[in-house]
Order: sequence, then C-alpha cells, then structure tokens
Amino acid sequence: VSLMSSSSAMRVLAMAVVLMLIAGLPALAAEGTIIKAASRSTGAVALTFDDGWNHRACTGIADILRARSVTATFFINGRELEKRPWKWKKILAGMPVGNHTYAHKRMTGLANDAIRRQLQRNENVHERLLGRPMLKLWRPPYGVYSDRVRRVAAEAGYRRMVLWNVQPHDWSPKTTTAQIVKRATGARRGSIILLHCRYGATVKALPRIIRPYKQRGITLVGLDELLDL
Repeated sequence: VSLMSSSSAMRVLAMAVVLMLIAGLPALAAEGTIIKAASRSTGAVALTFDDGWNHRACTGIADILRARSVTATFFINGRELEKRPWKWKKILAGMPVGNHTYAHKRMTGLANDAIRRQLQRNENVHERLLGRPMLKLWRPPYGVYSDRVRRVAAEAGYRRMVLWNVQPHDWSPKTTTAQIVKRATGARRGSIILLHCRYGATVKALPRIIRPYKQRGITLVGLDELLDL
C-alpha cells in the first residue's frame, strides 16, 4: 500500500508539473518573436529605413532604390506621414512598410493602452494613405522594449518584433558617409541592416552600400521576402 501511495504521489506530482508548464506556455508565446536576422540560406539581405523625420532624405533614398531595382522596408512614424501625405505616398510606393509607432515614443514608459494606440494609429495612417496592408512587423523606437511591451504588441496583432544585426549608426550627425558605407557593407546573407531617413550622409552612402552586395550576388529585398511572410 505504501509503494502504491508513493507511485500515485509521483504521478500526481508529474501531472502537476506538466500542467504548470502548459499553463506557462501561453504567457511566453504571447510575448511574440524577436527577429534580428534571417537564415543565411535566404541568400539575401534587407535594408530597412526608420523614422522619416527628413522627408527629403527619404525621397533621395527611395529614388536611389528604384533606380537600382532594390526593395527596402520602411518603418516611418505616422505623424510624419500626416504632415506631407502626398509626398509619402510617392516615397513609399511599392515599398513594404512596418510599424514603428505613430509618434516614436519610448514604449517602456507608456501604459498598455497607449502602446496599443501608438501601433494601431500608425497602422491606420499608413493603410489609409497607401491603400494596402502594413506588414505585421514592428520595431520599437530607440530599440527599447520589455517583455510587457512585447506582450501588448503581440496582443495587438504584432507578434514579430524586428530588430537588426547590422547598425551603421547613421542616426548620429557625427557619422560620416564613409563610416556608414564601411559598417553597412560586407554583412552576411540573411542580415537586417538598420538605416534612417534623417541625414544626407545616408543618401550619399546608399549607392556605395548597394553596389558591393550586387557584386557579391546578394539580392537586397524587403522584409516580407527575407522572412518569407
């Protein structure tokens, strides 16, 4: 009897552990996925451009991309689109867009409802202007996030948070064109490169970034293609 009781107790304990693990899975899954790069087997690299605070720089970037038959993904804040919708419609034509929030606020300092509003308002602005769906990908402003922020974003439909594995630091006015080129070229296949629509140095660097990848036989694609969405 004692042996049977011990065996039964072990089974009960094992079942309890299983139930605890199962109960924990939704909470973990709800936080979504963090993506910094894709598999090397893709044979491609993704250029991404954030913010949009300088629409002239973004225009120059888009013109260079199209002239060289390159697709890139743009993460533009909706408040910038609302200032010059006619210009942004032209800039973003044919380019995939992801969610970088409406006003580029640090998400860890916002309440859950405010996080949802930032994502949803940005999505609404983009889709109203462009007449097409936004990719269900989001990138936190400043690259700052927490498990709570990820969970709220996932609940809002953004289960994939896209970061990067190559950072040329073109967000700084002190970064030169040559430095941007050096840091942005030579990345492995599957890389996601973070660039910005902010300073002229990025525009000047872009042709010199594109050329080496083409010479290496690496295609520059949007995140939808890189991640096979």
